[in-house]
Amino acid sequence: MLYFSRHAPSAYSRFVLENSSREDKHECPFARSSIQLTVLLCELLRVGEPCSETAQDFSPMFFGQDQSFHELFCVSIQLLNKTWKEMRATQEDFDKVMQVVREQLARTLALKPSSLELFRTKVNALPYGEVLRLRQTERLHQEGTLAPPILELREKLKPELMGLIRQQRLLRLCEGTLFRKISSRRRQDKLWFCCLSPNHKVLQYGDVEEGASPPTLESLPEQLPVADIKALLTGKDCPHVREKGSGKQNKDLYELAFSVSYDHGEEEAYLNFIAPSKREFHLWTDGLSALLGSPMGSEQTRLDLEQLLTMETKLRLLELENVPIPEQPPPIPPPPTNFNFCYDCSITEP
Repeated sequence: MLYFSRHAPSAYSRFVLENSSREDKHECPFARSSIQLTVLLCELLRVGEPCSETAQDFSPMFFGQDQSFHELFCVSIQLLNKTWKEMRATQEDFDKVMQVVREQLARTLALKPSSLELFRTKVNALPYGEVLRLRQTERLHQEGTLAPPILELREKLKPELMGLIRQQRLLRLCEGTLFRKISSRRRQDKLWFCCLSPNHKVLQYGDVEEGASPPTLESLPEQLPVADIKALLTGKDCPHVREKGSGKQNKDLYELAFSVSYDHGEEEAYLNFIAPSKREFHLWTDGLSALLGSPMGSEQTRLDLEQLLTMETKLRLLELENVPIPEQPPPIPPPPTNFNFCYDCSITEP
């Protein structure tokens, strides 16, 4: 810690000032981090263990300067602070952060960088998000889910599972959702309810009172035939958000706003929505896209599809546990020399 403060004063000052300006629960503890990081470096570099006369594992960057361990600590403590910020960690997440830092250091040391500067460049190019991606890839390789036959199976399962997701989205629209109206004074005090008819041909909607139970389908006065819907708009393309300006509150509404355009006589009209949550936004935009014959491209659909693919693939492979899956399919045997054979099922065997 003393070496870091004396030989990298600007980095040390930045570390202290950044953490002093954070909330107490998000502050990265400098002393505790330094102690644990020193222990971690000793474990990774096998400091204190007897040298092996037959070892061939050398790290050339440690022969380039006198205080190599101290310099490595200076790079690592800055990496720890960077990872802490990327993970938005709190005091309770300290052990998780140290595990990620261990992986970042171990992966970079395994590359045998020739100098400390090269080590610094490579370890900073391995952020928390990249560590998660590498972990996921390695886990899939370990499970064998990235083998060509498994990938081919996943592709064959996709249409069926996308149909299942589409069915779920339409059922959610049939259940209906309570939306809030945004008035000109930005007061979200009026409620309205919208749902899809059971035959998927009409959107029915109407105003409801605060605290009232969801209305029945027959009590909703307004109707919009699905056949009349021309397009689905989201975010800043929606007219009810575009008219509000660019305040901070309106920016928050961009992510939850969607509209459907339809023909009203000779003019184009809009039915405008503000979803109560991001999940409802994804479910409704997916459902409306499915009604219009457009692909469902929301993040929620991607997550649901991946979860269903993983579950279905594992269920299909239960009987193949501990059986190696070949990279290539087995060869097809050659055809017989002639096809002059048959089996008469009407003949009973003695």
